Amino acid sequence: MQRVRCVAAVLGATALMFPASAAAADVLYVKAARVIVDAGRPALTPGAVIITDGVVTAVGPAIAAPAGARQIDLETLTILPSLVDAHTHLGAGPAGAMPGQPQPIPSPAYAALRAQKNVESALKLGVAAMRVLGTGDFLDVAMKNAIDDGTIPGPHLVPAGNPLGVVGGHTDRYPMPVAIQLLDYYTPLNGFVASPADAEKAVQLQIKYGARVIKLMASGGVGSPLDYPTDPNLTLEEMKAAIDQAHMHHIKVAAHAENLTSIMDAMKAGIDSIEHGSELNQEAVDYMKAHSVTFVPTVAVAVRTAGPGTAPSGPPMSPFSQYKAKLNLDQHIASFQLALKSGVNMAAGSDDSYGPTSTGVIAELLADVDHGMTPRQAVESATTRGARLLGLGNLGTLAPGMEGDLLAVDGDPLADIHALERIRLVVFKGKVVTDTTKAR
Repeated sequence: MQRVRCVAAVLGATALMFPASAAAADVLYVKAARVIVDAGRPALTPGAVIITDGVVTAVGPAIAAPAGARQIDLETLTILPSLVDAHTHLGAGPAGAMPGQPQPIPSPAYAALRAQKNVESALKLGVAAMRVLGTGDFLDVAMKNAIDDGTIPGPHLVPAGNPLGVVGGHTDRYPMPVAIQLLDYYTPLNGFVASPADAEKAVQLQIKYGARVIKLMASGGVGSPLDYPTDPNLTLEEMKAAIDQAHMHHIKVAAHAENLTSIMDAMKAGIDSIEHGSELNQEAVDYMKAHSVTFVPTVAVAVRTAGPGTAPSGPPMSPFSQYKAKLNLDQHIASFQLALKSGVNMAAGSDDSYGPTSTGVIAELLADVDHGMTPRQAVESATTRGARLLGLGNLGTLAPGMEGDLLAVDGDPLADIHALERIRLVVFKGKVVTDTTKAR
């Protein structure tokens, strides 16, 4: 027996001395004519990027491919960091109806199936992260969890859960007749508030069920069937209660705010970002700069809904929504241009759900440039500035230690923003998800 124990001890020691060999690292080497490491700095011409196990490990003008690395030579193309969309939605159903008319609402199961396509489409367009500013049934949280555990492909999601609003306001699309008891629906859990105490509770519940950003409806809006962009929704006191509660949990808060009163109230309450901001004046933009409030201008959706009357990837809007969009457009563009001239910090947001025909944040960048941004400013707004707003410090540039996300385009997007319409390669965490290089 003693001898057996000695043999076992020797075998055990041997096993410790010769551990199983570690798995080989997954290394990707991508070379191109131009590498935009950071949209705020000159590009490398030429340059190369090495991604090891999903993380950037080297970037430079003349680095060699490591032995055994997968190699992609993009010859004349430009590499840049993957994009960040600071304002999206998921699983959107048909557009709103006229006031008093029934409004179709997708079932949770149907919305989830559509949302799965949404996030995959965004990823294939080179979007590495999306801030999802409001869904029902915590759909965005479910999508985030499914992506994170590998069930479905998609970018990083920062979910808001239910946006906070008021009965009859921008979040209220419930079509049930007045005879039906609705007290179980109009609750803080579903994002409806009528007091500062409700707002505090609503934030606590969104965070409990997975929200990582809070969305406030400070004003009415274009797409809703019951109100106008000129209508206030939440009060300053309600917004302050919500923001204070979110900030206690180190969670940022975004405000849908179309009119000047709602914009100023949201900022005085301590908001982190203003979405849309269709009625800015000099006082408002100066306040934004002084208090480090980020502006997400959503220019593309404003232009499109006032023109063809179609949401970026949805069906035709109601006549009521088209009417509001047309009324709102000129001051929306003027507000964007005032903020741009004043040097307000901006992050790009598409206000889109990445349906089959959508180009999401790329369409937003094209619209921003059409209305006064330089291409470099636009790319910055969808890379470094967007990543900073979302709190994703490992995205937005191609420096060593950052996540291995990039896209390659035909042309130089810092000189011609339309180069982003010619995507040839998308890499996410070191894995190729889109490759049309052979079609060149």
